[in-house]
Amino acid sequence: MMKKGIIIAIALFAILGRINAQELKISVSDARFTAPLVEKLVKEYNKVNPDFQAQVLTQNEAESDARISLDDASNSNVLGRYIMLPIANAKNVLLENKKVRKGLNGKLAKQLFVSKDYLEALEAEDNGEKELPGTVYSLTGSKAFTTQTFANALKVTPNKIKGKKILGREENALNVVKSHADAVSFNVASLIYDTNSRQPVEGLVVLPVDLDDNGKISDEERAAFADVNQLANYIDKSSETSVPSGNIYINTKHPKVAAFAAWVLTNGQSYLHQYGYLEANSKLTAQK
Repeated sequence: MMKKGIIIAIALFAILGRINAQELKISVSDARFTAPLVEKLVKEYNKVNPDFQAQVLTQNEAESDARISLDDASNSNVLGRYIMLPIANAKNVLLENKKVRKGLNGKLAKQLFVSKDYLEALEAEDNGEKELPGTVYSLTGSKAFTTQTFANALKVTPNKIKGKKILGREENALNVVKSHADAVSFNVASLIYDTNSRQPVEGLVVLPVDLDDNGKISDEERAAFADVNQLANYIDKSSETSVPSGNIYINTKHPKVAAFAAWVLTNGQSYLHQYGYLEANSKLTAQK
């Protein structure tokens, strides 16, 4: 009987231990597109620390042990960095434009995405600059941090991004581009590319960009856009890049989650590229 009681006690202790471990909650509601990456990192960390188990929450909840965000640098660690790319619907006639097919440099990107005031429009007309086809769609609102990142890279404020505004999240913007043949936009690489195939999701085309910012697009750069892992690896190795990027922060006061964040920085960075993210300790500086 005593042995049976001991076995039951051990079993109950193990169950209680698992329950306690499952109580950890990491909220990604402020950066929902990071959920697959965070879930992967939690899974891999659990292999080396079985006591750590955490739920990744995509909905707003009053309480959590950690919060993933794109803007809160206070008392936070950086897990990695997201990158943004210009995209278009696969049926968009913009893709037939010779200049666009050669690739976007800074001037062409501004022509495509940035609205002109009256004097700028007159000057463009005098210089023979034609309006590019397509309707630009972009996120708007207080949580549209990716729009801020993209605008910063173009050296303009978000309200200068032309076209139609979308409320919601990066996923919403992506769906709009897929459902409108004339759509042009920008989004995070982790959503643009399919995690399994590593290629752009069906219905989207990534507009090639001058990755090393040297004024031309090489065959190697153009090839990098075909595979998200190859793309992230190429950018991470570049000393300079014109690709907009921003930090992914984790804010927590829980020691177990803090230990998880420390592991990500030392041992978990190898998982970032396959999801279309850059390493946190990359020599490139995130754009804010």
